[in-house]
Amino acid sequence: MRRLKFPVCMALIALLLAAFPLRNASAQATTSYTYTLEKKSGSFSFPRTQDAYLPDKTVTDLGLSKPADIFVDNEDMMYICDPGNSRILKYDISKDEITGEIKGGGLKTPMGVFVTADGTIYVADNGAKAVHKYNRSLELIESFERPDAPSFADTNFAPLKVAVDNAGNMYIVSEGVYNGIIQLARTGEFLGYFAVNKTMLSFSQMLQKILFTREQLSNMTATVPTTFSNVFVDPEGIVYSTSMNTEETSLQKHNTSGGNMFKDGIIGWNDMMDVTVDKNGIIYVACQRGYFEIYSKNGEFIFEFGSTVTNTDIAGLFASLPSVAVDSKGYIWAVDGDKGYLQSFKPTDYANMIYSAMGLYEEGRYEESLDAWTEVLRLNQMSMLAHNGVGKALFHAQRYEESLEHFEVAENRNFFSEAFWEVRNVTVQKILPYIFFAIIALIIISIVVKKVDKRGRVGAFKTAAANRLLDIPVLGDVLYMFRVARHPNDRYYDIRVGNVQYHTRTRGEGHGRATVIGATVIYLIAFVTYMIYKTQKGFIYQYIAVEDMDIGGTIAGFFVLIGLFIVCNWLVTSINDGDGSLKTVYMLPAYAAAPVIIGMIAIVILSYGMTYNESFILTLILIVSIIWSVVCLFCGLMNVHDYTFGETVKSFIMTFFFMLVAVVIALIVTIMFEQLLNFIVSVGREMVLNVI
Repeated sequence: MRRLKFPVCMALIALLLAAFPLRNASAQATTSYTYTLEKKSGSFSFPRTQDAYLPDKTVTDLGLSKPADIFVDNEDMMYICDPGNSRILKYDISKDEITGEIKGGGLKTPMGVFVTADGTIYVADNGAKAVHKYNRSLELIESFERPDAPSFADTNFAPLKVAVDNAGNMYIVSEGVYNGIIQLARTGEFLGYFAVNKTMLSFSQMLQKILFTREQLSNMTATVPTTFSNVFVDPEGIVYSTSMNTEETSLQKHNTSGGNMFKDGIIGWNDMMDVTVDKNGIIYVACQRGYFEIYSKNGEFIFEFGSTVTNTDIAGLFASLPSVAVDSKGYIWAVDGDKGYLQSFKPTDYANMIYSAMGLYEEGRYEESLDAWTEVLRLNQMSMLAHNGVGKALFHAQRYEESLEHFEVAENRNFFSEAFWEVRNVTVQKILPYIFFAIIALIIISIVVKKVDKRGRVGAFKTAAANRLLDIPVLGDVLYMFRVARHPNDRYYDIRVGNVQYHTRTRGEGHGRATVIGATVIYLIAFVTYMIYKTQKGFIYQYIAVEDMDIGGTIAGFFVLIGLFIVCNWLVTSINDGDGSLKTVYMLPAYAAAPVIIGMIAIVILSYGMTYNESFILTLILIVSIIWSVVCLFCGLMNVHDYTFGETVKSFIMTFFFMLVAVVIALIVTIMFEQLLNFIVSVGREMVLNVI
């Protein structure tokens, strides 16, 4: 009998729950993971971190049908677009009850809602092709239909979302409009398009634009910008927007002219559906796949949480997530577009700690911000956001050297550069007297040597040492490239007439000539220098870590590019009566490489001591060294092949054209081979399944 008591009790409880369903349910445990951002040399990862939000209330009995948008005003009143029932619901969050409804009166398919600070309600009605304006009592004031301005032309006016600034100007996202966000004055007058997304072309589309005729281009599908998915205006009048099918511009914070204030873009996704901003400037984004993305007011990624479900009813997980809102307590509210229920999320202590640290920093309370960020860092040692916060707090506290480590972990190169500038100034001020005295000492020594060594014995000793050095096998042939850099016309002429020794010991220039072995060694030196340049620059200028590089592709690319140039130039010059043999063509690029090699070494060394303020110096070094090497190579082609200036230019152009053709052919062959291989594999599988 006792064994039956428990099952009977549970059955009775189940019957009671079925007869009297709960209006709200509270979830006490997390139903999805929270992820933060880690960035290493341009590579992003999203490790799990402490839970930022936990599911709170689940409201299931509002009778919603395909809800499309929600908005929470200053009084914690939620307005819900319910297009399936052609209505707007007013829901009191604190009292957990419906307090009003907008229905009828021309309202057909409400898809977006926005409430101003004075309680005026704007509704984007896609079905009625209008924006309706209501007062606090939910009474219709007026409706704004299609603008009659000539400049509006044949633009489709089917409002999906709406936002309103402090002056009463409306920002409308309309269905199928690629021109941008429609901006109307408070009177309904068309003011223009506030912002427009840039047209993104693929590589093949760019080639088509260049190569196709006008007739061919007219037969192609037009390339249009991405449309906006939502728009929001914060209390300060700043406009935010979301777009789909983009990444870095999927979330934008617009200035008064419509430009994006997130200059470097954001870490975004291509399914952003809605955006809202709280009183502290924290940005909350809803993604269609069921995730929430949270950013700082400067566009820094803070964390994301959520998941995607379809056939399972779990609190906090969404089959479709069209909208997000935040109440006065910082609770996130969202609605499931397919299942029609409301869900709230309560911030954890971890999330509140991060928001508090950010707020203290924005208020200029750097010491308190440092304490708060240090506590966050204690909870998550690899938090890029926390390291960045600690670094900024230390920077403003003028503890520059300590901040460098945190900026490096956070990969904040801009602040690292500024902090390094300050550290370097202190170091330079300390060693400047020693540098000054060293320079004076060197000048004095030089003057004394010149006075004492009247017979030139020191100079003779230097010349003899240089000659002995150049007599070492291969070394003299390698060092010949520096003589080519100084006098390219003369030295390439020597190569043309037979690689004779062009200097004598009596002239003090040493021996040296161009050889295949010397050129091969120079190629190896250039390769090692190039790899050092790619992998060993200072932190500020080293954007990609070695472990994130395609080393195999880099090595293959280096040697394939040189090999292609040699072969293609030899073929071109053979056709065009060039005098140079394959051997001399092989040596030409090598002996022109000295400026580039020196330039890359100089950049690597200087990158450890320069900030972004001096980056133009490194750029100038690179440009000058490349131009110098190209000039040397040009002189070599002109002398070795006995070409005129015009013929040399022609051979240069034809060489690069043949290189491009070779690359295209290689790509086509590779793609065809992969397709053939896939076909053979698929046929083999069918034979195994159906025959064997």
